[in-house]
Amino acid sequence: MIDYGQDTLFGSKTISTIGYNEQEIIRDILFIHAKGKIIDCDPTYSIGNFYKKGLPQPKYKFDKTPQIKGCIEATSDNLPLDNESVNTIMFDPPFVFGIHGKAEQNIMAERFSIFKNFDELRTMYEGSLKEFYRILKPKGIVIFKCQDYTDSKTTMTHCLVYNWAIDNGFYAKDLFILFSKQRVFNPNLQQRHARKFHSYFLVFEKTKCKVDYDIQQTSLF
Repeated sequence: MIDYGQDTLFGSKTISTIGYNEQEIIRDILFIHAKGKIIDCDPTYSIGNFYKKGLPQPKYKFDKTPQIKGCIEATSDNLPLDNESVNTIMFDPPFVFGIHGKAEQNIMAERFSIFKNFDELRTMYEGSLKEFYRILKPKGIVIFKCQDYTDSKTTMTHCLVYNWAIDNGFYAKDLFILFSKQRVFNPNLQQRHARKFHSYFLVFEKTKCKVDYDIQQTSLF
């Protein structure tokens, strides 16, 4: 369990949808939506940066290419876990795709893994959501970190993730926005879109969707 002490929603702290610290955002999500439980499963663990500042380590650590001891080799769309066996999943997949030219010289390419194209990203994201629905217990949650991406055009990835989750049976329960303190950009590129210095933490729950999105069309005249 995560100990909030007196600094809670009902004490000195009001939990906001906006923050500058991802560990604090994750703690807030767990406090509100997981009754203070720790993260059970991280299928894209990497080197565990989420857990280096006091956030409890997940019970199950997976990665396509494990880099540390205790992390098991597996892909996020095919996890060696039983049906309905976990309560909470932390998912932080790559978000960059299809960089053109000399990728090794691109700032984004130096910092993040890259999908070959959008279709590869979509296949990974949708396959993972389907797998998460399988392994989550009823009322279990996925904390899905995602970021919109602009190359020659802007892809509103967080909107697509929302739709894919709904299509796979999840209820979109909450959304948090993380603002970046380190704002990386290439000053030599001509700016055609607003710089994106934020990412999203979408919270999806394994339960029947509680919102009816079928809007009845009515005439205004």
